[in-house]
Amino acid sequence: MSIKFNWRKVRPGMRVIKSGLAVFLVILLFNIMGWEGVQISALTAVFSLREDFDSSIHFGSSRILGNSIGGLCAILYFLIEQATGSAHWVTLIFVPIFTMMTITANVALNNKAGVIGGVSAFLIIALSVPSGSRIIYSLVRVFETFVGVFIAILVNSDWRAIKRKYIDKKQC
Repeated sequence: MSIKFNWRKVRPGMRVIKSGLAVFLVILLFNIMGWEGVQISALTAVFSLREDFDSSIHFGSSRILGNSIGGLCAILYFLIEQATGSAHWVTLIFVPIFTMMTITANVALNNKAGVIGGVSAFLIIALSVPSGSRIIYSLVRVFETFVGVFIAILVNSDWRAIKRKYIDKKQC
């Protein structure tokens, strides 16, 4: 297999431009509001941007549901961990159980598109957040997903309106 860079393909399409705009808006919003943790919202905005408005709504709602399930499982895990005095066996036993619960809940809710996001949210929260404000972090993580999805939908809805108003009229 040979790898060859094709310079003719180096031109941003509409989805690339929308992704850049969505990341810009997320960073701007977080700066204005003085919020931290912009990376989750920026990633969610890019992931949620789809071909059109309806696809963004569908994918965004799946992502929100999946991450909410993952966040809820993380909160339950933290409660069990606190109740047992943070014993090492709790992580060994309950992280896999809550991983399975996150997958099962998403599948049972017909949200297969949200499985990976939900499991990712659960594992990142459960395994990487230091002790202290873990439950608050779980809630903030899900909120950041809402923000990213909202920005993606906003960007797609605005572009769709512009296309209808200006581009489609020229084609008539």
